[in-house]
Amino acid sequence: MSRTQRCAAVNVDIDSLYLYYRLHDLDESRATNAVWERGVVRFAELFDEVGIKASFYVVSDDLLKWPEARRICGELAAAGHEIGSHTASHPYDLIYKDAATIADEVEQSMDVLSEVRGTPVTGFRAPGYHMAPAVYDAVKQAGYRYSSSLFPSWPYHLAKWGVMAGMRLRGKKSKAIAGDPKILIASRHPHYRRDLLELPVTVLPGIRFPFIGTSLIAFGQRGYALTKPLLKPLSFVNLEFHGIDMCDLEQDGIDPALLKQPDLKVPLKEKRATIKRALVDLRDGWGVSTLEQLTPLLASTARG
Repeated sequence: MSRTQRCAAVNVDIDSLYLYYRLHDLDESRATNAVWERGVVRFAELFDEVGIKASFYVVSDDLLKWPEARRICGELAAAGHEIGSHTASHPYDLIYKDAATIADEVEQSMDVLSEVRGTPVTGFRAPGYHMAPAVYDAVKQAGYRYSSSLFPSWPYHLAKWGVMAGMRLRGKKSKAIAGDPKILIASRHPHYRRDLLELPVTVLPGIRFPFIGTSLIAFGQRGYALTKPLLKPLSFVNLEFHGIDMCDLEQDGIDPALLKQPDLKVPLKEKRATIKRALVDLRDGWGVSTLEQLTPLLASTARG
């Protein structure tokens, strides 16, 4: 892809609060629906304010469990945002499941989300950024056109593994998995895997520093100003957020036990300003479209 074809996508993984309780080995019965009712709604409002359309990756069981989540998902689709699959139930260990279970996760999600959207979903994102040949095969067989699941940032994954090891020492066990260490050296460019287009989440050139909502929020506007020049050589930027990135611990009445999540340690007003600044820069410098819209272009330039 030439510099004259620069493009960007913005996407949101809608991981409900109960999934964070599982990450930190906490009692998920205390989880509320704040991610859908507050975080996702705020993202939609911000995207409308900035004038962009985004891709939202949905755990389809949420729509069967909460009518409000189903309503919000339908409104996102009606507003022109892409609805993609984040599996049916978000099993962190999806890559270790048997073939039948993997197929159920990707097919059931497609069925539910396609019904809400009104047209077949085409995009898939795996839980925890972990993929395996069996998952790629199931996703392709189900009829998806692309996966955006890999996040080849070794600083991010090494930090995550350190947190998991620390929990083990304290007698806690996260539902997250270490996965295949080859992810540390996976291609950061659009490419094909098992004949399916893979669109990795963006990492910065060099040491592959993470460029996602969590890092933006953690380092704030000053940190973003320092990393912004590293984005300029990139012809394609795929910026990923999580619904919790636009939640506020106090305003949304979230359990203080979840302060383990860096996304909740920064006040909403402050992180919203940082996110908006990054969105405006992508809109003006690259142009923002959904991954679904960009698939034909990225497929034509993807590496084999």
